[in-house]
Formats: sequence, structure tokens, C-alpha cells
Amino acid sequence: MENIGSKIKHGAHIMLVSILVGANAATILLLWATCLSTMLSPTLHPRLSQAGLLFPVFLTLDLLFIVVWGIVSWKWIVLPIIGVLGCWGYVRDYCPVNLSKETQEVGFHIMSYNVSNFAVDSANDLDGWKVMQYVTESNADIIFLQECAKAGKAYAAMEHKFDSLGYDIKGKDGMYIISKWPFVGKNVFSTTTDYSNGSYAWMIDLDGDTILAINNHLQSNLISPEEKQQYGNALASYDKDKMESSGRILLSRLSHAASERETQTDSLCNLIKRHSHYSIIHAGDHNDTPISNTCQRISKLLKNAYTESGNGLGISFAVKGFPVRIDHIYVSNNLKTHSTFIDTEAYGSDHRPIHTWVYKSAK
Repeated sequence: MENIGSKIKHGAHIMLVSILVGANAATILLLWATCLSTMLSPTLHPRLSQAGLLFPVFLTLDLLFIVVWGIVSWKWIVLPIIGVLGCWGYVRDYCPVNLSKETQEVGFHIMSYNVSNFAVDSANDLDGWKVMQYVTESNADIIFLQECAKAGKAYAAMEHKFDSLGYDIKGKDGMYIISKWPFVGKNVFSTTTDYSNGSYAWMIDLDGDTILAINNHLQSNLISPEEKQQYGNALASYDKDKMESSGRILLSRLSHAASERETQTDSLCNLIKRHSHYSIIHAGDHNDTPISNTCQRISKLLKNAYTESGNGLGISFAVKGFPVRIDHIYVSNNLKTHSTFIDTEAYGSDHRPIHTWVYKSAK
């Protein structure tokens, strides 16, 4: 009887392992598929190209299998590790880990912040005056602002403060660049839509070194607060019908916006290529995650500061149900960054500011 019981137990264990191997393999294939989806054109494949949004879901499931195999069968623990290593570049972009590195280069301080038009709306935790104070007290050398409405007392107060500190301001249509160093020449590039989305660029004379500063606010997803709330409520209540209905609406919004961003990214990448002989700092609200088609294309031309010197997920847009990093800073290959971080303690906008310190790499 004991022998029979042992055989049954052994057979059940083999069956469990087989099921788990199949489930882990399927998870890995789906994980890799979400990575490959970022190579698809959002215009030609509007919905499939959004599969990358599921990357953290399948990555988390694959990592959980490490724990499962640690309990069930150690020899299979290599399987989820292969899953992670197979898309390591994407994992590093999404959640980098950079051990502290000593550097004697202080560099200059860059900040990018979507200020939500300095809106004051206590119901949605918006406090434009708090945002204005944060920006003016940041002491950053170059500041990139998006959704920065020029009208209103908060903007006027900010402009007066920076004028008194000797800064210069350039911009239009909600995108402004504020610099301690002088702007030179004329506006290099400007493209906006009805929603104040697009890019804006000027040259800055940084102690004799000309730098191209590009500010952008790529196409917004235009998901209303009500739609976000409905989706959040559906998730909380686990109402399948409401989740499906809200999900279709969100996917439609995301797909349309991604297609618009592809066109904007085409213009942006062409701008970067035309000025590749300059030092470039490019920052803003991309409305896309680090592994999106947009960010992957830009990363082929410039270095992502957060990937290079940030740590963790770095959530910059924290509206309930939508925790993502969509605010980024990029630099040209002749520049290096250190101490990049998202200031999660900054409140008053629906975004959080991203900071980094930039210096020239040794030749």
C-alpha cells in the first residue's frame, strides 16, 4: 500500500510539474510577445501595438514562477530566469537598478514637469500654486514644462520669479523651456496640434557649448476622468461586463493616440538625426511607457536618463488605476547622467517631476 501511495504521489507531482511547465512557458511566450509588439507600427497595427502595456503583468507572473519552482521543483527554476533574460533590455528600461556610482562630475541640473496648467482643483488633488512654488524653488539649470498655460496668476508669478533670478524663458502652446543660460538663434523646431501636443526646441549656449534643448508633450490619450473612474470601479468590483465595456473604450482611445504619437515621433526622430552633431537634451511628457514604440525608437538615437542612472519603477503619472512612467529625459551619447529620480513627494499636478544631472562624458 505504501508503495502504491508513493507511486500515486509521484505521478501527481509529475502531472503538477507538467502543468506548471506549460503555464510558465505560455507566460514567457506572452511576455516576449508584448516586447515584440512595441516594434509594430501603431498606425498599421493600432491595437496589437498596445500589447506592450501588458508587459508588467506577464513579467510579474514570470517572476512569481521563480517562487513556485522554489517550492515545487528547483531544477525548473531556470525556466522563468530564461524568460527574464530573454527580454532583459526591456526589463532594464522598465525597472532599472543602478548601484550608486561615485562621480566627481557635479553636472548641471535638468528637470521636466507636466504642471497641469497650474490648475487648482481640490477634488482632483490639483494645486497650481504649490506646483509653481516647486518649480521656482527647484534651482534646476534647465527646466522643461508641459501643459504650462501662459494665462493666469500662477504663470505670471513664476515668470516674475525666474526673471528676477536671471533665467530666460522660451516656448509656446503650453511647452516652455526655462534656462539659466542664454538661448541662441531662433526657434529650431515647433509642431503642435489642437491639444497642445507636439515638440518645441531651441539652442542654448552653455558656456560656449551649444546644446539643442527639445521639449515635448506627445499626443495625450484623452481618456476622461469619468472613463478612468469607471475603469477603476470595474476593476475594484471585478465586474466582468463593465471591465470589458470600459476596456474597449480605453483601448480605442489608446490606439488612436498611439497612432498620432507615431507621426509626432517621426518628426522628433528626424529632428534629432538632423542635429546629431550637437549635444542634445530631450525631455517631456511622452504619454508612453519606457518600452513603448515611441520610447524604443527614441532610445535608438538618445540615452534614457532614468535607464542609465535611475532606480525602480519611477512612477511619474499616478492617477488611480494608471501608475506608469510616461515622463522621460533623454541625452545624446556624448553626455552622461547621474542621480536621476522621479520626485514622488511633489504634489499639486497629476504628474510627478523627473530630475537628472548631466555632464559631458570623457573622450
